[in-house]
Amino acid sequence: MNIFNLFKKQKMISGVLQDNRMIEDKEKDYLTEEILAMAVPLNYITWEEWKVKEENIKMLADIQVNNQNNVGSCASQAGSLALAINNYIEDKKFLKFSAKPIYARRRNKISAGMYMDDLGNICREYGTVPEILYPSPNDTEANMSCLEGYLSAYESIAKVLRVKNYFWLYQTTNIDSFAQILALGKPVVMTVIFGDGEFGEIAPEVKPVPTKYGHAITILPNAYFTYNGKKAILIQNSWGDFRYYGGRQILTEDWFINNRVVCGIWFEDLNNLSVFNEQVEKPKYNFVNNLYYGMNNDEVKILQKCLATEKDDDGYLFPLYQTATGYFGGITLQAVKRFQTKYEIEPVAGYVGIKTRTKLNQLFNCG
Repeated sequence: MNIFNLFKKQKMISGVLQDNRMIEDKEKDYLTEEILAMAVPLNYITWEEWKVKEENIKMLADIQVNNQNNVGSCASQAGSLALAINNYIEDKKFLKFSAKPIYARRRNKISAGMYMDDLGNICREYGTVPEILYPSPNDTEANMSCLEGYLSAYESIAKVLRVKNYFWLYQTTNIDSFAQILALGKPVVMTVIFGDGEFGEIAPEVKPVPTKYGHAITILPNAYFTYNGKKAILIQNSWGDFRYYGGRQILTEDWFINNRVVCGIWFEDLNNLSVFNEQVEKPKYNFVNNLYYGMNNDEVKILQKCLATEKDDDGYLFPLYQTATGYFGGITLQAVKRFQTKYEIEPVAGYVGIKTRTKLNQLFNCG
Protein backbone atom coordinates (compact mmCIF):
# COMPACT_ATOMS: atom_id res chain seq x y z
CA MET A 1 0.00 0.00 0.00
CA ASN A 2 1.40 3.39 -0.97
CA ILE A 3 1.78 6.12 1.64
CA PHE A 4 -0.72 8.24 -0.30
CA ASN A 5 -3.42 5.66 0.43
CA LEU A 6 -2.50 5.79 4.10
CA PHE A 7 -3.05 9.52 4.04
CA LYS A 8 -6.45 9.05 2.43
CA LYS A 9 -7.49 6.46 4.99
CA GLN A 10 -6.28 8.76 7.80
CA LYS A 11 -4.13 6.02 9.35
CA MET A 12 -1.12 8.31 9.38
CA ILE A 13 -1.44 11.86 10.64
CA SER A 14 1.99 13.21 9.83
CA GLY A 15 5.30 12.21 8.27
CA VAL A 16 6.83 15.47 9.54
CA LEU A 17 6.49 16.37 13.21
CA GLN A 18 5.98 19.86 14.60
CA ASP A 19 9.18 21.56 15.74
CA ASN A 20 9.39 21.01 19.51
CA ARG A 21 12.80 22.53 20.22
CA MET A 22 13.43 24.92 23.08
CA ILE A 23 13.44 28.64 22.21
CA GLU A 24 17.18 28.90 22.91
CA ASP A 25 17.81 26.14 20.33
CA LYS A 26 15.64 27.85 17.72
CA GLU A 27 17.57 31.09 18.27
CA LYS A 28 20.68 29.34 16.97
CA ASP A 29 19.09 28.93 13.52
CA TYR A 30 20.28 31.09 10.68
CA LEU A 31 17.91 33.93 9.94
CA THR A 32 16.29 34.04 6.52
CA GLU A 33 18.22 37.27 5.87
CA GLU A 34 21.50 35.42 6.44
CA ILE A 35 20.52 32.68 4.03
CA LEU A 36 19.38 35.06 1.31
CA ALA A 37 22.70 36.90 1.63
CA MET A 38 24.20 33.74 0.12
CA ALA A 39 21.49 33.37 -2.51
CA VAL A 40 20.80 34.87 -5.93
CA PRO A 41 19.59 38.50 -5.57
CA LEU A 42 15.85 38.86 -5.96
CA ASN A 43 16.17 41.22 -8.93
CA TYR A 44 17.98 38.44 -10.84
CA ILE A 45 14.98 36.11 -10.59
CA THR A 46 12.84 35.89 -13.73
CA TRP A 47 9.57 33.99 -13.82
CA GLU A 48 8.78 32.32 -17.16
CA GLU A 49 5.87 30.13 -18.19
CA TRP A 50 6.15 26.45 -17.20
CA LYS A 51 8.59 24.34 -19.13
CA VAL A 52 11.42 22.01 -18.25
CA LYS A 53 14.47 24.24 -18.31
CA GLU A 54 17.33 23.07 -20.47
CA GLU A 55 19.67 22.72 -17.49
CA ASN A 56 17.11 20.39 -15.85
CA ILE A 57 16.24 18.09 -18.75
CA LYS A 58 19.06 15.59 -18.18
CA MET A 59 18.78 15.90 -14.41
CA LEU A 60 15.08 14.99 -14.43
CA ALA A 61 15.82 11.99 -16.62
CA ASP A 62 18.64 10.81 -14.34
CA ILE A 63 17.15 11.44 -10.90
CA GLN A 64 15.35 8.43 -9.49
CA VAL A 65 12.08 8.80 -7.60
CA ASN A 66 11.89 7.27 -4.12
CA ASN A 67 8.89 5.37 -2.79
CA GLN A 68 8.46 5.47 0.98
CA ASN A 69 5.64 2.92 0.68
CA ASN A 70 4.27 2.02 4.13
CA VAL A 71 6.67 4.14 6.20
CA GLY A 72 6.40 7.74 7.45
CA SER A 73 9.90 8.48 6.20
CA CYS A 74 9.13 11.33 3.81
CA ALA A 75 11.61 13.72 5.49
CA SER A 76 14.51 11.27 5.25
CA GLN A 77 13.50 10.40 1.67
CA ALA A 78 13.48 14.08 0.73
CA GLY A 79 16.76 14.70 2.56
CA SER A 80 18.56 11.75 0.98
CA LEU A 81 17.35 12.93 -2.42
CA ALA A 82 18.67 16.45 -1.77
CA LEU A 83 22.06 14.98 -0.83
CA ALA A 84 22.02 12.82 -3.95
CA ILE A 85 21.20 15.82 -6.16
CA ASN A 86 24.07 17.80 -4.64
CA ASN A 87 26.36 14.85 -5.34
CA TYR A 88 24.97 14.66 -8.89
CA ILE A 89 25.83 18.31 -9.43
CA GLU A 90 29.42 17.60 -8.39
CA ASP A 91 29.97 14.23 -10.12
CA LYS A 92 27.55 14.60 -13.09
CA LYS A 93 26.17 11.15 -12.36
CA PHE A 94 23.16 10.25 -10.24
CA LEU A 95 23.76 7.88 -7.35
CA LYS A 96 20.70 7.07 -5.29
CA PHE A 97 21.29 7.57 -1.56
CA SER A 98 19.75 5.53 1.25
CA ALA A 99 17.11 7.16 3.45
CA LYS A 100 17.44 4.47 6.13
CA PRO A 101 20.59 5.72 7.96
CA ILE A 102 18.88 9.11 8.28
CA TYR A 103 15.48 7.83 9.41
CA ALA A 104 16.96 5.29 11.83
CA ARG A 105 18.81 8.05 13.73
CA ARG A 106 15.75 10.23 14.42
CA ARG A 107 15.10 10.97 18.08
CA ASN A 108 11.49 9.72 17.99
CA LYS A 109 12.27 6.18 16.81
CA ILE A 110 9.39 4.76 18.81
CA SER A 111 6.94 6.48 16.48
CA ALA A 112 6.55 7.33 12.80
CA GLY A 113 7.57 10.61 11.22
CA MET A 114 10.55 12.85 11.81
CA TYR A 115 11.50 16.31 13.06
CA MET A 116 13.06 18.58 10.46
CA ASP A 117 15.88 19.67 12.75
CA ASP A 118 16.77 15.97 13.11
CA LEU A 119 16.96 15.75 9.34
CA GLY A 120 19.33 18.70 9.12
CA ASN A 121 21.55 17.60 11.99
CA ILE A 122 21.82 14.00 10.79
CA CYS A 123 22.64 15.03 7.22
CA ARG A 124 25.33 17.37 8.57
CA GLU A 125 26.83 15.14 11.26
CA TYR A 126 26.43 11.67 9.77
CA GLY A 127 25.40 11.85 6.11
CA THR A 128 24.30 8.66 4.38
CA VAL A 129 25.53 6.05 1.92
CA PRO A 130 24.51 4.91 -1.56
CA GLU A 131 21.31 2.87 -1.64
CA ILE A 132 23.15 -0.05 -3.21
CA LEU A 133 25.28 -0.41 -0.05
CA TYR A 134 22.48 -0.12 2.49
CA PRO A 135 19.00 -0.42 0.96
CA SER A 136 15.94 1.30 2.42
CA PRO A 137 13.32 -1.44 2.85
CA ASN A 138 10.32 0.95 3.08
CA ASP A 139 8.16 -1.95 4.25
CA THR A 140 7.75 -1.37 7.98
CA GLU A 141 8.64 1.32 10.49
CA ALA A 142 10.65 -1.25 12.46
CA ASN A 143 12.87 -2.19 9.53
CA MET A 144 13.50 1.42 8.55
CA SER A 145 14.31 2.33 12.17
CA CYS A 146 17.06 -0.25 12.64
CA LEU A 147 20.75 0.21 11.79
CA GLU A 148 21.58 -3.46 12.00
CA GLY A 149 24.40 -4.38 9.60
CA TYR A 150 25.53 -0.79 9.18
CA LEU A 151 29.29 -1.32 8.89
CA SER A 152 31.97 0.98 10.27
CA ALA A 153 33.17 1.40 6.69
CA TYR A 154 29.76 2.87 5.84
CA GLU A 155 30.28 5.50 8.54
CA SER A 156 33.45 6.64 6.75
CA ILE A 157 31.73 6.73 3.36
CA ALA A 158 28.83 8.70 4.84
CA LYS A 159 31.21 11.38 6.12
CA VAL A 160 32.24 12.03 2.52
CA LEU A 161 28.60 12.38 1.47
CA ARG A 162 27.34 14.62 4.29
CA VAL A 163 26.71 18.36 3.98
CA LYS A 164 28.53 21.41 5.36
CA ASN A 165 25.50 22.84 7.06
CA TYR A 166 21.77 23.31 6.77
CA PHE A 167 19.68 26.45 6.90
CA TRP A 168 16.02 27.10 7.62
CA LEU A 169 13.85 29.17 5.32
CA TYR A 170 11.11 30.70 7.43
CA GLN A 171 9.65 33.24 4.97
CA THR A 172 7.23 30.53 4.01
CA THR A 173 4.55 32.81 2.54
CA ASN A 174 7.07 34.17 0.04
CA ILE A 175 7.78 31.87 -2.89
CA ASP A 176 10.42 34.34 -4.14
CA SER A 177 12.75 33.48 -1.23
CA PHE A 178 12.70 29.84 -2.25
CA ALA A 179 13.36 30.77 -5.88
CA GLN A 180 16.47 32.69 -4.79
CA ILE A 181 17.93 29.43 -3.42
CA LEU A 182 16.72 27.28 -6.32
CA ALA A 183 18.41 29.69 -8.73
CA LEU A 184 21.76 28.67 -7.20
CA GLY A 185 21.14 25.29 -8.81
CA LYS A 186 20.45 23.69 -5.43
CA PRO A 187 17.49 21.63 -4.15
CA VAL A 188 15.43 22.60 -1.10
CA VAL A 189 13.62 20.23 1.27
CA MET A 190 10.24 21.72 2.13
CA THR A 191 7.49 20.83 4.62
CA VAL A 192 3.86 21.25 3.61
CA ILE A 193 0.62 20.64 5.45
CA PHE A 194 -2.61 19.67 3.72
CA GLY A 195 -6.06 18.21 4.22
CA ASP A 196 -8.22 15.58 2.63
CA GLY A 197 -8.51 15.89 -1.15
CA GLU A 198 -5.84 18.57 -1.55
CA PHE A 199 -2.71 16.76 -2.69
CA GLY A 200 -3.89 14.31 -5.33
CA GLU A 201 -3.31 16.17 -8.62
CA ILE A 202 -0.37 17.13 -10.83
CA ALA A 203 -1.01 20.73 -9.76
CA PRO A 204 -2.90 20.41 -6.44
CA GLU A 205 -5.13 23.26 -5.38
CA VAL A 206 -5.57 24.64 -1.88
CA LYS A 207 -9.06 23.88 -0.64
CA PRO A 208 -11.09 25.11 2.37
CA VAL A 209 -10.45 21.95 4.40
CA PRO A 210 -8.72 21.41 7.76
CA THR A 211 -5.03 20.50 7.54
CA LYS A 212 -4.29 17.03 8.91
CA TYR A 213 -1.04 15.85 7.37
CA GLY A 214 2.58 17.00 7.44
CA HIS A 215 4.72 15.98 4.49
CA ALA A 216 8.28 16.64 3.29
CA ILE A 217 9.12 17.04 -0.38
CA THR A 218 12.11 18.10 -2.45
CA ILE A 219 12.00 21.20 -4.66
CA LEU A 220 14.22 20.56 -7.66
CA PRO A 221 17.03 22.97 -8.62
CA ASN A 222 16.14 25.89 -10.93
CA ALA A 223 12.54 24.62 -10.95
CA TYR A 224 10.63 27.90 -10.53
CA PHE A 225 8.27 29.24 -13.20
CA THR A 226 4.73 30.49 -13.77
CA TYR A 227 1.87 28.05 -14.18
CA ASN A 228 -1.54 29.28 -15.35
CA GLY A 229 -0.47 32.82 -14.49
CA LYS A 230 0.82 32.00 -10.99
CA LYS A 231 4.34 31.61 -9.64
CA ALA A 232 5.08 27.94 -9.04
CA ILE A 233 7.75 25.35 -8.25
CA LEU A 234 8.37 21.75 -9.32
CA ILE A 235 8.55 19.29 -6.44
CA GLN A 236 9.50 15.62 -6.23
CA ASN A 237 7.58 13.34 -3.89
CA SER A 238 8.60 9.97 -2.45
CA TRP A 239 5.44 8.22 -3.63
CA GLY A 240 6.91 6.43 -6.65
CA ASP A 241 7.35 7.52 -10.27
CA PHE A 242 3.94 6.22 -11.38
CA ARG A 243 2.05 9.24 -10.02
CA TYR A 244 1.61 12.71 -11.46
CA TYR A 245 4.42 14.00 -13.68
CA GLY A 246 6.77 11.03 -13.25
CA GLY A 247 6.55 11.35 -9.48
CA ARG A 248 6.66 15.16 -9.57
CA GLN A 249 4.05 17.81 -8.94
CA ILE A 250 3.59 21.54 -9.39
CA LEU A 251 2.87 23.73 -6.37
CA THR A 252 1.71 27.27 -7.05
CA GLU A 253 2.21 30.32 -4.87
CA ASP A 254 -1.26 29.65 -3.41
CA TRP A 255 0.34 27.05 -1.16
CA PHE A 256 2.69 29.70 0.20
CA ILE A 257 0.10 32.47 0.52
CA ASN A 258 -2.37 30.17 2.34
CA ASN A 259 0.18 29.03 4.94
CA ARG A 260 0.39 25.48 3.65
CA VAL A 261 4.21 25.72 3.57
CA VAL A 262 5.72 25.32 7.06
CA CYS A 263 9.44 25.68 6.37
CA GLY A 264 12.23 24.86 3.99
CA ILE A 265 15.71 23.47 4.57
CA TRP A 266 18.60 24.22 2.26
CA PHE A 267 21.77 22.15 2.45
CA GLU A 268 25.11 23.76 1.73
CA ASP A 269 27.11 20.94 0.21
CA LEU A 270 30.59 19.70 1.03
CA ASN A 271 33.03 18.92 -1.71
CA ASN A 272 33.45 15.14 -1.62
CA LEU A 273 37.19 15.41 -0.94
CA SER A 274 36.98 18.08 1.76
CA VAL A 275 36.60 15.49 4.51
CA PHE A 276 40.26 14.63 4.00
CA ASN A 277 41.39 18.23 4.52
CA GLU A 278 40.05 20.07 7.58
CA GLN A 279 42.98 22.50 7.71
CA VAL A 280 41.75 26.05 8.18
CA GLU A 281 43.88 29.02 7.20
CA LYS A 282 43.99 31.55 10.02
CA PRO A 283 43.02 35.05 8.85
CA LYS A 284 45.19 38.09 9.57
CA TYR A 285 43.31 41.27 10.30
CA ASN A 286 43.22 44.32 12.58
CA PHE A 287 39.69 45.10 13.78
CA VAL A 288 39.07 48.82 14.23
CA ASN A 289 35.26 49.08 14.22
CA ASN A 290 32.59 47.89 16.62
CA LEU A 291 30.51 45.09 15.11
CA TYR A 292 27.02 44.12 16.16
CA TYR A 293 23.85 42.24 15.31
CA GLY A 294 22.21 43.28 12.04
CA MET A 295 25.35 44.61 10.33
CA ASN A 296 26.27 43.39 6.86
CA ASN A 297 29.77 44.22 5.57
CA ASP A 298 33.19 42.80 4.70
CA GLU A 299 34.54 43.25 8.22
CA VAL A 300 31.79 40.97 9.57
CA LYS A 301 32.82 38.46 6.93
CA ILE A 302 36.40 38.51 8.26
CA LEU A 303 35.08 38.19 11.81
CA GLN A 304 33.19 35.05 10.75
CA LYS A 305 36.33 33.59 9.17
CA CYS A 306 38.28 34.29 12.37
CA LEU A 307 35.65 32.68 14.57
CA ALA A 308 35.66 29.62 12.30
CA THR A 309 39.25 28.94 13.43
CA GLU A 310 38.43 29.21 17.14
CA LYS A 311 37.17 26.26 19.20
CA ASP A 312 35.59 25.66 22.59
CA ASP A 313 34.33 22.44 24.17
CA ASP A 314 31.40 22.35 21.73
CA GLY A 315 33.58 22.67 18.62
CA TYR A 316 34.26 25.52 16.21
CA LEU A 317 32.62 28.79 17.27
CA PHE A 318 31.45 29.56 13.73
CA PRO A 319 30.63 26.48 11.60
CA LEU A 320 33.90 25.27 10.08
CA TYR A 321 32.57 24.74 6.57
CA GLN A 322 30.06 27.59 6.54
CA THR A 323 30.39 30.31 3.94
CA ALA A 324 31.15 33.68 5.55
CA THR A 325 28.29 35.89 4.37
CA GLY A 326 29.15 39.18 6.05
CA TYR A 327 25.71 39.25 7.69
CA PHE A 328 25.85 39.54 11.49
CA GLY A 329 22.86 37.38 12.38
CA GLY A 330 21.97 34.75 14.95
CA ILE A 331 24.81 32.33 14.24
CA THR A 332 27.44 35.08 14.39
CA LEU A 333 25.87 36.45 17.57
CA GLN A 334 26.13 33.06 19.27
CA ALA A 335 29.71 32.61 17.99
CA VAL A 336 30.79 35.96 19.46
CA LYS A 337 29.17 35.08 22.80
CA ARG A 338 31.10 31.79 22.88
CA PHE A 339 34.29 33.69 22.02
CA GLN A 340 33.64 36.10 24.89
CA THR A 341 32.94 33.23 27.27
CA LYS A 342 36.10 31.41 26.21
CA TYR A 343 38.30 34.45 26.87
CA GLU A 344 36.31 35.69 29.90
CA ILE A 345 35.26 38.95 28.26
CA GLU A 346 32.40 40.72 30.02
CA PRO A 347 29.63 41.32 29.28
CA VAL A 348 28.86 38.19 27.22
CA ALA A 349 26.45 40.04 24.95
CA GLY A 350 27.62 39.19 21.43
CA TYR A 351 28.64 42.81 20.81
CA VAL A 352 32.15 43.28 19.37
CA GLY A 353 33.32 46.33 21.30
CA ILE A 354 36.78 47.45 22.38
CA LYS A 355 37.50 44.52 24.75
CA THR A 356 36.46 41.90 22.20
CA ARG A 357 38.29 43.71 19.40
CA THR A 358 41.44 43.85 21.54
CA LYS A 359 41.38 40.08 22.03
CA LEU A 360 40.65 39.47 18.35
CA ASN A 361 43.60 41.67 17.38
CA GLN A 362 45.87 39.80 19.79
CA LEU A 363 44.95 36.58 18.01
CA PHE A 364 44.62 37.71 14.40
CA ASN A 365 46.43 41.05 13.93
CA CYS A 366 49.13 40.71 11.28
CA GLY A 367 50.96 43.76 12.67
